Amino acid sequence: MSISKESKPEVRFGMNNMEAYLTVPIPPDGREYSVRELVSILETKGVKHGIDQEMLMRMVAEKTYHIERRVAVGEQPVEGYDGYYEFLFNREFNRTPKILPDGAVDYHTINLIATVEAGEKIAIYHPCVQGKNGMNVKGVPVNAKRCKELQPLRGKGFTRSDDGTEYFAEISGKIDFINDRLIVSPVYEIPTDVDMQTGNINFNGDVVIHGKVKAGMSIQASGTITIDGIVEAADLTAGKDIVLKSGLMGNSHAMLSTKQNLYAKFVEYANIDVRGTINAESLLSCDVLCGEKVVIDGKHGGIVGGIVRAVGGVITSSIGNDVEIHTDVMVGAEADIYRRFKMLEQKIANSKRQLEIIDEKIKEIDQENARKSVVERPKSDPRKVSLLRSKIHENSVLQEDQLEKEELENIIQRADGACIKVSGAVYPGTSVKIDESRMEVKVEQFAVQFVKQVDKIRMERVTGID
Repeated sequence: MSISKESKPEVRFGMNNMEAYLTVPIPPDGREYSVRELVSILETKGVKHGIDQEMLMRMVAEKTYHIERRVAVGEQPVEGYDGYYEFLFNREFNRTPKILPDGAVDYHTINLIATVEAGEKIAIYHPCVQGKNGMNVKGVPVNAKRCKELQPLRGKGFTRSDDGTEYFAEISGKIDFINDRLIVSPVYEIPTDVDMQTGNINFNGDVVIHGKVKAGMSIQASGTITIDGIVEAADLTAGKDIVLKSGLMGNSHAMLSTKQNLYAKFVEYANIDVRGTINAESLLSCDVLCGEKVVIDGKHGGIVGGIVRAVGGVITSSIGNDVEIHTDVMVGAEADIYRRFKMLEQKIANSKRQLEIIDEKIKEIDQENARKSVVERPKSDPRKVSLLRSKIHENSVLQEDQLEKEELENIIQRADGACIKVSGAVYPGTSVKIDESRMEVKVEQFAVQFVKQVDKIRMERVTGID
């Protein structure tokens, strides 16, 4: 049937042409629209896909005039997903000890390594699933995102299934996923005590000891050392962390050295050299050198006796005791560090100038020899040989000085703003030092922090310890 030119059907398209809406006027001469006619109207306006026949039938049956109705819906694309790996080992480690209801600290909750057994499945690869393209109401395809596969895992200590979807540990040991590399490395695990029967340990990897470590023993590891039992007067050296879940009783003959962090229930009468952070419940009569912060937490803990030096600062529950045992706590950087840093700056600048002079002299010799005839030109000019030797030596010295300067600069940065925070008591007999400034505590204090103010130390009250 024909439609009046004065009142025409209207078709409106929704966002991205994913929907179409139809409004029709009252047909002339009391006639009615047919579904076929409404479809024809839509097709004329460019609607080619997703027409809702049921809605058109309702519009005809209900004589829906001058009311807009959605009459076509496009097909949205169904997104797929990229390939991904499902790792079947623990990748979240607990570096914070658990505070018990009585205020004590449980260091057995610390876990810094994940271990696997040979043949254990350690990862599953889920291949990508491509999505399904959609189409808008105008019949134009709407593409789904193209999904990608991941590269096979790189690393060592594992095998892969023939179809590339499953990974298995090749050896028993520690497992890591670092910098997109999956690595299974050996772990030296001892279920008993370390004593004269087991002998000293020197291992390229991680060491886990489930028993005690007896006096006089030595344990060296390139990785982490974890000990469940009490450590006596032993020497421990680690390339990574040291975890002493039951503590150490050093009897003034123990040495702890680590390039990363120390976690301990307690440490008594020991020499401690830690480049990272120390976290313990108590330190008793220890000689401590810490490259970052010392954190002593737990209701019953504190620093009692000895010397504690921490570049980045100290946070503790108490310092000293009621018998006024002498306790030294030092933070920041001493003047020698700054003097050495300034000296290295000047030395490095001089080395660079000296290298420039050497290069100029070598250039002059090369130009001089270039002007000579082939017969006159020396095969090996002793002046140049001497200068090249000097250059090699100067470069070597420069590199060493630059490395030392970087280390000192790192120390100075960590020392900036270092302070001593105490949530509990600070007893007489305590001596605190920040950089080159020192303060002796003569009267018992409670909940204070010591901060540097120009060339002296200021003691101020604190309401909480971060």
